[in-house]
Amino acid sequence: MHFNPSKHTLALAAACSALVLAGCSPDTSSDKSDAEQAAFLNRSQQVTAQFQSELQTTLSTAIGDRGAVGAIGVCQSAAPAIAQALSEESGLSISRIARRNRNADGGLSPELEPLYAQLEAAPMDNGAPRKVHGSVDGAMVYLQAIPMKEQPCSVCHGTNIDPTISDAIAAAYPDDLATGFAPGELRGAFLVQDQAQP
Repeated sequence: MHFNPSKHTLALAAACSALVLAGCSPDTSSDKSDAEQAAFLNRSQQVTAQFQSELQTTLSTAIGDRGAVGAIGVCQSAAPAIAQALSEESGLSISRIARRNRNADGGLSPELEPLYAQLEAAPMDNGAPRKVHGSVDGAMVYLQAIPMKEQPCSVCHGTNIDPTISDAIAAAYPDDLATGFAPGELRGAFLVQDQAQP
């Protein structure tokens, strides 16, 4: 059978090739130009890197000062605060989401399911966390995988958590789903959304 791509298919392929990030997942409902999408993806990578760096530094300091149990409360308050500050600074909406979420506000919406499923299938891409993007209701979105690391993530998210830590997690997050992860498994994703109206 000979496949004859339509003009629409070729246009989508050209748009993807113009965006040099891996995991291109355009939604035809988006009316953003290639340049706008490329600029959004570049800004998304930068702000995600900043979010990750600030959160890791905060948690490392908390673990060093208070131990893992003490760091749970720090994570609970610091992560949303960092995300909020970066959102206000960048003009983008920045958060973390997961299918098996710890924070009740960090669940996976149905609209993001197709993109998140791509990260679940392959959390890493050439040794780095995988990145995918697309649009939801005409607004651009960017997801970057958070693969499970042996240290320090397994202390609070792994398969063999100290009972004292488990009790502290249950007290802070009664509906927690974010344990039992193996190294390399997708634990969640950074989510960046364009707040501008399409």
